[in-house]
Amino acid sequence: MAERGPLNGLRIVWLQSPPWDGLWTRQNHFSRRFAAEGAEILYVENPVSFGRRIKEGPGALKASVRRDVEPGLHVMSLPIQIPGSPKSGLIGRINGTRFAGAVNKWMRREGWSNPLYWCRLPISVEALDRLPPGPAIYDVTDDYAHYAGAEGERALTIAREDRLVRRAGQIFTTTQPLADRLGAINPNVMVVPNGVDPSFFAPAPEGESDPLPQVARPRIGHIGLVASWMDLDLLAKIAARWPGQVVSIGPVKPEVQAGYESIPGLVRLPPVHNLELPRYLRALDVCIQPHLALEVRHRADPLKIVEYMAAGKPIVSTSLRNLEPLRDVVELAGDHDQFLAAIERSLAADDAAADAERVARARERSWDDLYVRVRGKVPALTLAGAGS
Repeated sequence: MAERGPLNGLRIVWLQSPPWDGLWTRQNHFSRRFAAEGAEILYVENPVSFGRRIKEGPGALKASVRRDVEPGLHVMSLPIQIPGSPKSGLIGRINGTRFAGAVNKWMRREGWSNPLYWCRLPISVEALDRLPPGPAIYDVTDDYAHYAGAEGERALTIAREDRLVRRAGQIFTTTQPLADRLGAINPNVMVVPNGVDPSFFAPAPEGESDPLPQVARPRIGHIGLVASWMDLDLLAKIAARWPGQVVSIGPVKPEVQAGYESIPGLVRLPPVHNLELPRYLRALDVCIQPHLALEVRHRADPLKIVEYMAAGKPIVSTSLRNLEPLRDVVELAGDHDQFLAAIERSLAADDAAADAERVARARERSWDDLYVRVRGKVPALTLAGAGS
């Protein structure tokens, strides 16, 4: 392989990450920066549901690789999974064996050996344990046990995460509470919060078109995944107060789709590519995060809040512990009435200094700078022997 950069020879298997073409997460940002420096990446997408694969057609039932999403960055869609991995150790092991088989087949064909494994979910340990030996990184963005629907699922998630934490040579977490908990098992932990791409700071190009011409001003918007943590009652109240002016952009989980689609006055738009997000943010007047105050949300580091800050927009969010350090630049509401009042204040405000402060705070969390911190923790021995 021709020299492409200082990390030429480093090979990373990015296990079970969000779909490459979906909402971008830290996995996209970090993996593409490694590839830009010469590393070769096999980005393995987390398997989607059986129903979605069926809709995609017969070819979607098999593992496939789309080569060169970017130079040196390959994306693999795993074979369809047997339902039940989160709740069953046996099914998890069966799926892990199948997923590892697909990855192994690809690595043998490409002549890969001694890769670094990058994991983001506890369930990925089932595939990791069945892949050739190699150093592993666990990049943690949530307290995953809190997503469990029953005690047995919670216990299994905790057990899988314990195995992964003990196996990993390096752990990254988005928050200090996650670092404190996992650091009690493995001391090799570093807090690396979610960040923002430098493109979000760019001014609007001359003659930029309005992506929301159908929406009257003032515009109130939410961008991101709509899932069980979304406070649909609050979203409905906001849409009732400003009908036709509240925009929700992003994918919707099936379990909340009926309730979400029944909200009158809400402008619903499909996901937009990460490169288009700054344009949509510039078209909004106030950005909102109407989440339920669930423990899992208290422990997470909301990526969209940082992107809203980078756009310099007024922000209103449900009051969450992890957002307390940002209280001076993010309006935090303890109940629905406070949330609506905070939107009213934000719409009435014209505070250029506050806008500038939000942008300045977001600049402290550039993906470029966060990547440098992450890259520095990739062990030197791994870099030296990755291409052997």
